[in-house]
Amino acid sequence: MPATLNSVDDASRLEGPRLFAPLAPDCERLRASLIADADSRPASADPVDVQIHHRNQGPARREQWHPHPDTIPVTATDDVIAGVPVRRYTPAGNEAPATTLVWLHGGGWVFGDIDTADPVARTACDRTGWEVISVDYRLAPQHPFPAGVDDALAVTSALLDSGIRVVVGGDSAGGNLAAVAAREFAGHGGLVGQVLVYPCIDPSLSTASAREFVDGPFITRAGLEWCYFYYLNAASAQDPRVDLTGPVPAGLPPAVVLTVGHDPLRDEGIDYARALHAAGATTVHHHAPDSFHGSFGRSGSLPSAALVADAVWRSAFELFGA
Repeated sequence: MPATLNSVDDASRLEGPRLFAPLAPDCERLRASLIADADSRPASADPVDVQIHHRNQGPARREQWHPHPDTIPVTATDDVIAGVPVRRYTPAGNEAPATTLVWLHGGGWVFGDIDTADPVARTACDRTGWEVISVDYRLAPQHPFPAGVDDALAVTSALLDSGIRVVVGGDSAGGNLAAVAAREFAGHGGLVGQVLVYPCIDPSLSTASAREFVDGPFITRAGLEWCYFYYLNAASAQDPRVDLTGPVPAGLPPAVVLTVGHDPLRDEGIDYARALHAAGATTVHHHAPDSFHGSFGRSGSLPSAALVADAVWRSAFELFGA
């Protein structure tokens, strides 16, 4: 079970066994299968190849999701908001939820899309009862920084202008985009929350965990450097829409933050949860020491990750309301 941390004081006690533990058995089985799969096919560092490979994996991952995404009682409709393609999800029996979650998928700003993020978005809609708008933001290298963040801000701005209650959320690179959007619209009465799942915060990769995870089938320091290289495309890594290690502005909405033990982003995520709390944002921090970066997107096929995801959505609903 994940450790549930409700304040910066609790987060400061994350150390030793509570910070990092052996992978949960289902995560360990996945790790072994990913290593075997990597040994059976040639690796490619070409970003277009990676995009294609990730997209091709989507149907198989979808079939492994439980319950099957098609059986989750939500409706999905493709749409365009502020010129950006999105997919809208509404819960069965409630065509006009009071709250809308803007969901920004992970993938290092290089891969991922609303199709591969579909099971996560459906699950979020079902667990919270909110409308979910999954954003198909532009990706590098075809559209490097700031294209992705511009799309995230454009969709969020349009929804806030419409007068609805908005929560911004995302995992990994999407968590970075969500945190940037929360900062951009800090103090706006319509922005009621943020859900940050192992977010990218520090492009310098200067934390202990960023130096620790240099090998294995999950995300590594080298993998993160690869993502930043193609995303930034020679733009400054110190741009405040990328590097979130600076002062946290006042007026940010409440936050639910998830970090995991097996993740080079672990320490920067913990630090950001502390910084949010110190800046006055009510912060619920969940930490799963026996899980890995990417587990949230596999929570339909990993029972241990499903427990963590359920805890995140439960906290978000309790903190931000219906």
